[in-house]
Amino acid sequence: MRAGMEGRAAAAPRGPCGPWLCLLVALALDVVRVDGDQDPLGPVYLPAALELLDAPEHFRVQQVGRYPPANSSLGSRSETFLLLQPWPRAQPLLRASYPPFATQQVVPPRVTEPHQKPVPWDVRAVSVEVAVTPAEPHARVLFHLKGQDWLPGPGNLPCARLHATHPAGTAHRACRFQTSLGACVVELEFPPHWFSQDSTTRAELAYTLEPAAEGPGGCGPGEEDPGGQALPVGSVELRPADPPQYQEVPLDEAVTLRVPDVPVRPGQLFSATLLLRHNFTASVLTLRIKVKKGLHVTAARPAQPTLWTSKLDRFKGSKHHTTLITCHRAGPTGPDSSSPLELSEFLWVDFLVDNGTSGGMAVTRPVTWQLEYPGQAPEAEKDKMVWEILVSERDIRALIPLAKAEELVNTAPLTGVPRRVPVRLVTVDSEGALVEVTEHIGCESANAQVLQVSEACDAVFVAGKESRGARGVRVDFWWRRLRASLRLTVWAPLLPLRIELTDTTLEQVRGWRVPGPAEGALEPEAVVAGEEAERRARGCRLQYQRAGVRFLVPFAAHPLDGGRRLTHLLGPDWLLDVSHLVAPHARVQDPRVASLEGGRVLVGLEPGITSIEVRSPLSDSILGEQALAVTDDKVSVLELRVQPVMGLSLALSRGTAHPGEVTATCWAQSAPPIPNQEVALSLWLSFSDHTLAPAELYNRHDLGLSVSAEEPSAVLPAKERGAQLGVVVSGAGTEGLPLHVSLHPPEPCRRGRHRVPLASSTTWLGLPPAPTPAPALPSGPAWSSPATEESTGGEERVAGSVGGSVRGKFERAEEEAGKEEETEATEEEGEEEEMVPAPKRVTDLELGMYALLGIFCLAILIFLVNGVVFVLRYQRKEPPDSATDPASPQPHNWVWLGTDQEELSRQLNRQSPGPLKGERGCPCESGGGETLLAPAPTGSTTSSSSTLARKEAGGRRKRVEFVTFAPAPPAQLPEEPAGAPAVQSILVAGEEDIRWVCEDMGLKDPEELRSYMERIRGSS
Repeated sequence: MRAGMEGRAAAAPRGPCGPWLCLLVALALDVVRVDGDQDPLGPVYLPAALELLDAPEHFRVQQVGRYPPANSSLGSRSETFLLLQPWPRAQPLLRASYPPFATQQVVPPRVTEPHQKPVPWDVRAVSVEVAVTPAEPHARVLFHLKGQDWLPGPGNLPCARLHATHPAGTAHRACRFQTSLGACVVELEFPPHWFSQDSTTRAELAYTLEPAAEGPGGCGPGEEDPGGQALPVGSVELRPADPPQYQEVPLDEAVTLRVPDVPVRPGQLFSATLLLRHNFTASVLTLRIKVKKGLHVTAARPAQPTLWTSKLDRFKGSKHHTTLITCHRAGPTGPDSSSPLELSEFLWVDFLVDNGTSGGMAVTRPVTWQLEYPGQAPEAEKDKMVWEILVSERDIRALIPLAKAEELVNTAPLTGVPRRVPVRLVTVDSEGALVEVTEHIGCESANAQVLQVSEACDAVFVAGKESRGARGVRVDFWWRRLRASLRLTVWAPLLPLRIELTDTTLEQVRGWRVPGPAEGALEPEAVVAGEEAERRARGCRLQYQRAGVRFLVPFAAHPLDGGRRLTHLLGPDWLLDVSHLVAPHARVQDPRVASLEGGRVLVGLEPGITSIEVRSPLSDSILGEQALAVTDDKVSVLELRVQPVMGLSLALSRGTAHPGEVTATCWAQSAPPIPNQEVALSLWLSFSDHTLAPAELYNRHDLGLSVSAEEPSAVLPAKERGAQLGVVVSGAGTEGLPLHVSLHPPEPCRRGRHRVPLASSTTWLGLPPAPTPAPALPSGPAWSSPATEESTGGEERVAGSVGGSVRGKFERAEEEAGKEEETEATEEEGEEEEMVPAPKRVTDLELGMYALLGIFCLAILIFLVNGVVFVLRYQRKEPPDSATDPASPQPHNWVWLGTDQEELSRQLNRQSPGPLKGERGCPCESGGGETLLAPAPTGSTTSSSSTLARKEAGGRRKRVEFVTFAPAPPAQLPEEPAGAPAVQSILVAGEEDIRWVCEDMGLKDPEELRSYMERIRGSS
C-alpha cells in the first residue's frame, strides 16, 4: 500500500504540466499566426462631400461589406442615393464639394424601359371605368402627380395624353393637370364601330406626358402614334350592353325591394320594384312609405294588373310626406310550375326628385318602408326599412383617394417622429370634373399593425409602434354610398442597427501630442507646485486614433398572408444609412474612454473598453450596440498618402433596383498647374496597425502640416476654407511640380524628438517626369536608412500618391533634419518623463480577470507545495525487500480477520521442531508456556513478518491482522547460519503495540523490554 501511495505522490506534481504546456504552446502559435497574417490595408476614397439638394426625403445606401465601392480610389469617390420622392417640384441637384472646389448636376429623370425617354414627373394613372357600352361609350382615366408640391403657375404642370388602341383603330385625347389638385381626367369617347353586337372586345390604354401649350385646354395636338414611349394604364372592356345596376333589400321573408344603385339627379324620375314569392297567399297588402320634402311618390303600378289592384293615398306633414299604398288580389292565381321561393315582380313605385334640392352638393334622401298584410309574422309587423337615395346634380362615377406617395419608409422607431402621407379624396363625374370631398368621410386601415389612418381621413401614418411592414396594405375610404381603397407599401427597419466603425480598436499614436490637459492628470494638491507649473506650461496630452462611425439598417416588407419570406428594399444585401436620423440618440456608454463628435467621428480619450449604443426615443430600449476598445498600445504613422485636387468632376447614373436609385461618382482633377492656381491636398494617414484614416477625422488644429517645394517661392499657403491643407502655385512650368508634405505634432507640442515629422510624402502637381535608372549608391552613412523610431520619435517615409516616390529632391532638407536630431539628442532622453502620463484606470472586467488569475496562481502554488512536502516526507521510507532488490516486485498486502486463538493455532502449526536461537528469533513464552511467535520453515518463500497476537484471560476477541508476504532475500547475511529461515520483521506496528505484545509474553522488566526492542530494531 505504501509503495502505491509513493508512486501516486511522485506522479501528482507532474500531472498538470502537460495540459498547461499544451495551452501555452497553442496560445503562442495563435499569436504567431495573428501577427503573421494581418489584414490588408483598408480601401481609400476621395473625402469629397456628396449631397442631394431639393430632395426632402432621401437616404445613402450601400451594399453589405462594400463600402466604399470597389471603384473608389485616392482620387475618386462613389456614393449611391435613394430618392423616395423622386419627382419633386424642382429637379433635385447633386452637389460635390471639396473646398474650395465644388460642382453640381441635375439628377436625371427615371427611365422605366431602356428604349423609353426619361420621364420628368411621377404620375399615377387610375382607370375609372372597367367596361363601357354603346349607351355610355366613354372611358375615363384620372392622372395624379405624386411627390412634393409643385410650383404655382399655369405653365409649370404638363399635359397627359391618353391613347386607346383597338383592332378597329386608335383614339387619343389629352388633359392638363390642375394646379390645385395636381390631377386631371381624360374622357375618351370610343367610336360606335368599335362595339360588337354579340361579343365583348377589349381596348388597351396607355399615356404619355407632354409640355403644356398655349391654346384651348392648354395642350397641343400631340402625336397620334406614340410608339414605344407610352406608359401602360390597363385595358377596358367594350360590351354590347350594360345591365342596369340594382340593389335588392328584403323587407321580410316574402317581400323584397329592388332599388337603383346609382345616384339620381334633381328632376329625375326613377322607380322602385317590389317582388313577391310565388308562395305568397295573402289577399291584401299594405305598403307605407315615408319621405322627406324634395322627394315625392308619384304613382304605384301593379306589375300584373289582372291579379292585383292598387290604391294610392298621400298624407302631407311639416317635415315628412307619407304615402299609403293598398293592394288587393283581383283574381285567383293560375297554376305555376316555378319554384315557390322564386321571386316575381309585383308592384312598381315611381319617385320624382325636386329640382335644386342638393344645392350643388350630393345629399342623401332617406325613404322609410313598412309592410303590413294578413298572416305576417308578429315580429315583422313593426319592422321598418330605411333606404337612402343619393341625390346629386353631378353624375358621380367614382370616389378616388389621392396620395402623395405609394410607399413609406417607417423611420419612426428610430427617431420617435411619426411619418405621414397626406391623402385627398376626390369624386369623378360623367363629364370628367373633379371635386374634392372633405366632409362625411369614413376610413379604416385593413392592418393597423402596419399602417394607421387619421381620424379625419386626410392622412395615413406610422407612429413607431407598428411591428412590421407590408406590400400593398389596404386602407378603405367611403363617402355616402361610394367606396374606394388605397394601397401602399410600408418598409419597416429590421433591428438591431448595424454600427460600422472604421476601426474598433483605437491606439495611441506614437510621438503625437496635441494641446490640452492630459486625461486623468493628477490634481494640483497631489503634486509639487513647481512640477505642476512646468507640466501646465507644456499643456499637451496623448493623441489616440480616431474612427468614422456609420449607422446602417436594412428595411423590408412582410407578406400580407403572414408568411416568413421578406421583400427587402433594393435587395437583401442593401443597407440604408440612417446616421443623420439616429445620431442624436447615439452615445458612448463610458464617456471617459471615448466620445462622439457630431455623431460621425469616434474620438479615443483614455484606455478602456466601452461600446456605442443607440437607444430608442420611444421605449428607451437599445436599438443597436457596437463594442470598442481604446488601448495604450502605440502605433506609428507609417506614411502619408497625398492626392492633389485642382478641381472636381461629377457623373450621375440611374439604377435599376428602384426608380429613385441614383449613383454619383466624383473624381479629382489633376493637370499641370498654372500661375495662381489653388490646389487642395487630400491626406490619408497609414498606421502601423494596418489601418487608414482620412485627415478629415482629426481636428484641424491637431495637425501640424507643412508643404515645401524644390524652389521655396514656388508655392504659397492658401487661405483656410475648410480643406485640411491647401497651397497656391505662384509660378508654373512645363513639367510637373513636386511637393513635399510632412505631418508634425502641433507647434506647442514640438519639443525634443517631436520636432521630427511623424510622416512625410511627396506628390506631383501634374505629370511627374519619366523615371530614370537610379545610380549605384555608396554604402556610406550619407545614404543610410531613415532614422528609426527610437532615435527620431517617428518614421519618415517619402512616398508619392500620384507619381510615385521621389528621392534626392529633398536630400538637403533631410541632412539638415539629421543635424538637428544630433543637437537635440540630450533633450530626447528626458522627453517621456516630462510629459504627463495618463494614469491607467482599471475597469471592473480587468479587476475580475486579475482576481481570477490570482486564485489560479494560488491554487497551483498550494498544489506544488503539497506535492513537494509529500515527496520529501516519504522519499526515505522504502520497503525492506525493495532496498535489497529494487527490481523485485512490490509485496502484496493481506488482511487477516480472525480470533487470537485461531491465529495462535496457525502459528503453532508452522513452527519448526526446535526453537530458534539468535537475534531474529523471539523465544519468549507466555505465562501458560505457549509459544506466540515462531519462525517459518526454511524452505518456505513467504513468512509472517508482522504477526501480532494478544490473548486475554476469560474470553475470545475478534482482531484484524495485517500481514505482508514478500519473497525471501536472495542472499544470506554472513553472521546468519546457512539454514536459517527467512522471517520478515514487524514493520507496520508501533512501539506501543510491540510493548504490550511482549508484556503478554512475560517481558515486564524495563531492561529486558529495552533490550528486546533494540534487538527488533537491529533485526529490521
